[in-house]
Amino acid sequence: MQVLNPLAIQLNEQLRDAAPVVFALLSELGKRIYLPKGILSQTAEANTAAHRFNATRAIALDFSQDMGDMMHLPVSRELVPELSLENIYGYAPVLGQQALREAWQTHLLNENPSLAGKTFSLPIVTSGMTHGFSLLAELFVDNGDTLMLPDKIWGNYRLIFESKAGATLQTYPFFNAASDFNTHGFRETLANAPDEKLLVLLNFPHNPTGYAITETEARQIVDAIVACADTGCRILVMVDDAYAGLWFDAAVMPESLFGLLAGCHPNVVPVKIDGATKEEYAWGLRVAFITFGLGETPMQPLEQKLSGLIRANTSGAAQVSQTLILAAMKTPGYAQQKRRNYGTLKARALKVKAVASDAKYAELWEVYPSHAGYFICLNLKSANAETVRQRLLMEHSIGTIALGETELRIAYSCLDVSDIETVFALIAKVIETL
Repeated sequence: MQVLNPLAIQLNEQLRDAAPVVFALLSELGKRIYLPKGILSQTAEANTAAHRFNATRAIALDFSQDMGDMMHLPVSRELVPELSLENIYGYAPVLGQQALREAWQTHLLNENPSLAGKTFSLPIVTSGMTHGFSLLAELFVDNGDTLMLPDKIWGNYRLIFESKAGATLQTYPFFNAASDFNTHGFRETLANAPDEKLLVLLNFPHNPTGYAITETEARQIVDAIVACADTGCRILVMVDDAYAGLWFDAAVMPESLFGLLAGCHPNVVPVKIDGATKEEYAWGLRVAFITFGLGETPMQPLEQKLSGLIRANTSGAAQVSQTLILAAMKTPGYAQQKRRNYGTLKARALKVKAVASDAKYAELWEVYPSHAGYFICLNLKSANAETVRQRLLMEHSIGTIALGETELRIAYSCLDVSDIETVFALIAKVIETL
């Protein structure tokens, strides 16, 4: 067995004292990882004290015109003329820009009333949500650990947790007979969970169906997790909030499940994964966040471990992407622009729901309940989803996603309202000709 670095041992002891449940959830890699006291820490000291010459940073400076401007290419600088050189080309802190982290924490409080008075960490910036999930897998998942999630999922979960980290996936049917979230199946699967350690992943609004839970369902989910935790099981609950804020049905709970999970039980460690990807309409900027339902004392060693993991793979999210997100959040008109985009997506969601649920299509497909997000999902009654997908693509130039044998996902986020009836009419035409 690999001998632990003294810094890792120190972090483990701090975490064991401050939050023994979190320490017990750590993977072997999570126990080994640490942030070296090397170049980063020495550079940080120099940034504070090296007022004469600072020869520590792995950047290049240009002294031809001004004292120590950051060297750059004017052809790229001209594309973002309003930003400072440092905020374009400089390295961001490993855990993200402090101001952006604080702004996102404020955003979480504003959007999630149930977080009021709760203890949760300052969000940590990641290079997109996939990076956030990968960090959690590295920090907490050992080969053979059980990850509980529904049978309908975003396929990247399998790559990250099963193929890469070696977790054993334990699934339950997402829907019950009434086409509501299967809280009974969720509770039963929890009851059969391992005795000591369990990872749970929840995603609302849901990809691929667009399902969002009611407040009653949310409380039933939390009650089931608490009941499992009462048995002594330590549970990491990962809340995938990629589509947070995009709720289009007044009957569903318009906030994250994370608020109800924070502080619900000493054996439960909730973590929220969200980001600018969908919420700020900034997909390719690759800025996301992970936020723990933990206080400052346990977060200090945990942040050091996460810093070590980030340093060992990406070294941190892009500076210019973080700058753009933060600047946008501070700009007058920001909230109005978000409301306008939300209104556009809601109109598409309502139109798709009405068209797809038309009685004339009842013999061709079942429409899974959709209240939020980007997607609606059809359960085809007789046709093969992959066959339909290929025919739509080759004969009508329409792109859809086939999931399994019978399920076809349509991203209405990519469709204009005026084209929705045509798209579903052609889906029906293809199915009828098979």
